Amino acid sequence: MQITASEFHAVALPQELRFPPPYAENSPNPADYSYWWQLMRMVFDLPNPSAFPVLRGFTDDEATVVQRYIYCCKELSESTILSHATRVQVNWKENEAGEQEEVITADFPSREAIRGTTVLFRQLFSTEERASYNAVRKMVGKHIHATVDDFRDQRLEMQKSWNGAHGKLRAHLLTAMADRKVCDARGWKATLPNESVKPEEIIKLFQYGDLIHWGRGVEELSKLSGDEFNKAWNTMHFLTVMTQLSQFYLGYSILARKALGDI
Repeated sequence: MQITASEFHAVALPQELRFPPPYAENSPNPADYSYWWQLMRMVFDLPNPSAFPVLRGFTDDEATVVQRYIYCCKELSESTILSHATRVQVNWKENEAGEQEEVITADFPSREAIRGTTVLFRQLFSTEERASYNAVRKMVGKHIHATVDDFRDQRLEMQKSWNGAHGKLRAHLLTAMADRKVCDARGWKATLPNESVKPEEIIKLFQYGDLIHWGRGVEELSKLSGDEFNKAWNTMHFLTVMTQLSQFYLGYSILARKALGDI
């Protein structure tokens, strides 16, 4: 017997996008970029970053930081992580003793690609990095408040929308938020296990328990990966979280580029 199920948000796809998925032309799988931005449209309905009005007054040092952020995003967009059809399959087969045996099949990018992308991703994600999203959005925000012109309200509203989305993407899975939105809209009472996944926590575990450092997250990550299924399942969550935030950073880099006047 074969059972096939779809996630709740699948019933609301496809979504019409407000703007083309940023940097999709750098991907061998543009449809995957489109998928993530359709979920972004469902949950956040972010304004087109290309419509952000130019800001003046960036110092040379600030411009260098923003340009570094944009450069990292361009490089990140070429990562196989963002284009890979990541999945975990669970099957059962009968062993020689006639018993049903669980078989886990995981389709992940190469270990080398995961480790390399994690290092680059950290430069955008960590609040301690000089050219992180957090640093760049603060610079943009400072100049929004310092600039009084006809576009001030538009800039403030766009910045608020993007910043708000980032906070939620650090706290929840995008797929879980999309599922909840669909369920609430249709009055469906459903328990969503993926709502318990905390992106910020799982990123730190993988970064500091294995991929970048072998330190304070080692024991906890080891407990989460106690068997083959849990190891694959949590790795998939990590890749999902890194992908949803990476897609966001690519989008905000368009806004940052427009703010600098680099059209």
